[in-house]
Amino acid sequence: MIKLKDLSDDKIREISSQIADAFYDYKYNDEDIGLIKYIHSREAMFTYINGIVQAAYKAGVLYTTSDCCEGYLMLSGEGAGGAIGLIDGLKMIAAEKKALGGFGNMKQFISACFCDGGTIETRMRKQKRKFLRIEMLVVRKEYQGHGYMRQIMDYAYGIAEQHQVPVILDTDDKDKAARYEHLGMKLDRVRNCGSRFHMYDLIRECK
Repeated sequence: MIKLKDLSDDKIREISSQIADAFYDYKYNDEDIGLIKYIHSREAMFTYINGIVQAAYKAGVLYTTSDCCEGYLMLSGEGAGGAIGLIDGLKMIAAEKKALGGFGNMKQFISACFCDGGTIETRMRKQKRKFLRIEMLVVRKEYQGHGYMRQIMDYAYGIAEQHQVPVILDTDDKDKAARYEHLGMKLDRVRNCGSRFHMYDLIRECK
């Protein structure tokens, strides 16, 4: 894995577009509608993802698989090596607000994501446990099915093992959760966050 740095603004936008397309074009299972319930266009998805990518890149927590950029990873927590600063965090929130169609819709989205007992991150913090969180993981459409997801997960596991902390993540689709389980994660709980919107909380304890 390579930490992304020294990129032009155009390259960062290109990366954001690649990630946004992967999310927007994802085919959800019949039980889940996921992020598409709140982000209704490709343009809005780009705005949402670009805000996240810009903040992660500036914080030094955005990685790719190789110079070909088959997949991307964003980390936070113990061993991530950086944190999003205040100004970049505010810019990210502004982008998310725009993508979601205003403050009211953003409030609904946040409430849904944190519903039914709160996120696994919230619960870990209440227990005063350290962790490495996978904030975002995506393999570009043309490279899916070639082992890049395993490569990315193994990289995160390696960092977590070095720091003796669990890896946590949440996702918005049952099939995605099953893939993470196949690659070593354990389903912690499923949160019912509204009509056809579920959050699947997963964890891998350090060995």
